[in-house]
Amino acid sequence: MCNANCEEPANFAFLQDNGVPTGPAAPGEQNAATFTPNSHTFFMNPGDKLLIIIKDTPQGLLTFVRDLTTGKKGFMVASRKNGFANTNISNCQTTPFDFHPEYSTAKPENLVPWASLELNVNIAVESGHFELGANGDSDIDDQPCFPGPTIAGCLADAIGGDLDFDGPPYLADWPDGSTNHPSPILVGAFSGRGIGPMSFNDHGRGEGDPPYSNAYDTLQFETDIPQSEVLTVPPCNTATGVGCVVPPVGAAFYPFYSQLGSGDGCLFTFGNDIPGRTTNDFGKDAQYGSPSARFGGTLASGVMTNPCTP
Repeated sequence: MCNANCEEPANFAFLQDNGVPTGPAAPGEQNAATFTPNSHTFFMNPGDKLLIIIKDTPQGLLTFVRDLTTGKKGFMVASRKNGFANTNISNCQTTPFDFHPEYSTAKPENLVPWASLELNVNIAVESGHFELGANGDSDIDDQPCFPGPTIAGCLADAIGGDLDFDGPPYLADWPDGSTNHPSPILVGAFSGRGIGPMSFNDHGRGEGDPPYSNAYDTLQFETDIPQSEVLTVPPCNTATGVGCVVPPVGAAFYPFYSQLGSGDGCLFTFGNDIPGRTTNDFGKDAQYGSPSARFGGTLASGVMTNPCTP
């Protein structure tokens, strides 16, 4: 039985150029310093090209990002030395902890069956938590709202979800590289070797030339949108899949993954088709398949051959 006061505890630390957190990282110990950047905090810009490394170390899980556009870098190790802690879900007590991957391989059965998405080695895009509207626009039905300072908006139904699906993520105005819609996120593998991620070994020549070996030979598309469709009419039944649809009821659009190019020059993007560049959109929303019994309501396509292995 989970204690309601710590059902989803989260450790937090910025990526830093020196790897030292700005404040306590552990749940229940975080303070203002934890969430306040300092002179060592790693910042990126829209449109930057990033090299991302996530791998295990003896001290804990390493997240390392090198901004290839600016030359800057940031990293963090999820270790007890850096203040990370595990939480007892019965009494909420924390214990200093070095976090490591749950599994040593990426076998299809090595998943997290209790999560909304059955996470393994993956790329995830999370949207739908924020709506425009604090200045009297049409999306002020989702409270509370804030005036900015950068973008005025609302916190989508106060529980972190745009459950009527009328915000920007559910309109076909996603970035597509055009004048009014700049380039979306592009995902590739190191040195143009197909779509990422790639496996990693410890026989490389340093962080500037990491020892990537092979791309994963299969992939799968998933979305957990049915978990947010409980208030639609008719509601989504996560046990049977009835009423679980993509796009969800109320949405004019739902973003999807698509492929640009092929072979070594292959990339993936998320959002909408890019005119003149998209080579395969996998049926658009049809790529998510049908409700899966592996997790109530999750829409999941079948495992497919990676189309971007070099």
